[in-house]
Amino acid sequence: MEIRILGAADLPACSELAETRSWPREPPKWTLLHDVGQVFGVDAPDGAGLAATCALVPFGSVASISMVLVAPRYERQGLGRAITAHAVAVAGDRVVWLHASKFGRPLYESMGFVADGGCQGHVGKFADDGGPGAVPGSLPDVVALDLAAQGVDRRPLLERLGTPFVVDGGFAFGVDLGHVTVIGPVVARSEEQAKALIRGVARSVPGEVRVDPDFRFPGLIEWVRERGLVPGAPAPRLVLDGRSLPGDPSMRFAPFTRAM
Repeated sequence: MEIRILGAADLPACSELAETRSWPREPPKWTLLHDVGQVFGVDAPDGAGLAATCALVPFGSVASISMVLVAPRYERQGLGRAITAHAVAVAGDRVVWLHASKFGRPLYESMGFVADGGCQGHVGKFADDGGPGAVPGSLPDVVALDLAAQGVDRRPLLERLGTPFVVDGGFAFGVDLGHVTVIGPVVARSEEQAKALIRGVARSVPGEVRVDPDFRFPGLIEWVRERGLVPGAPAPRLVLDGRSLPGDPSMRFAPFTRAM
């Protein structure tokens, strides 16, 4: 089955495929992935939507892979492996990374991906503890910090995330994905700054929030649980061939999403 680059008109079918796998539809995330990267797809032979998808988002020397989905009726036909391999080939010599589910991890490890930490999603209504909170800032406040944390220029992504919340030496965004507001990336120089950033975003939005603290920060994970956010399944981060990701990992308290 042919792998093609999907266009904006294909994105509703991506959400429909996600729903068949019990994933949220999240049209804003699919649009963002399309805008800053490439979304690949395989048309279903039976004419009913898509058989598989995969997103690739390159920034400088790195590239992330995400949204590897196969329709249940086309499982165990090699589509997940084929579309992931296609994304890896398009990435070229970049350092390629992804977050894996427990079901996808064996496939990725068989392709040469090696575990390198990870994160865990936490969702719920934030119970404010009254501590200091970040305040709205502007894009120039965050570009250099993100570059230091990630090691690559991600301005095309940052420009699309709205208004950042900032502290001296850190920032976070709050992005409405339709069913939840995602808090991330959370970039800071201390755990207390990270907490202030999460508070600032959570205080500004109605409804539930989601944040995916990195495994490196167990204190932050405990704190978000104390604030009423419920943990989901862990998401190990895997890097192709065990290569090193650039940037300063001590500043990366949470990703924007597992996709980027």
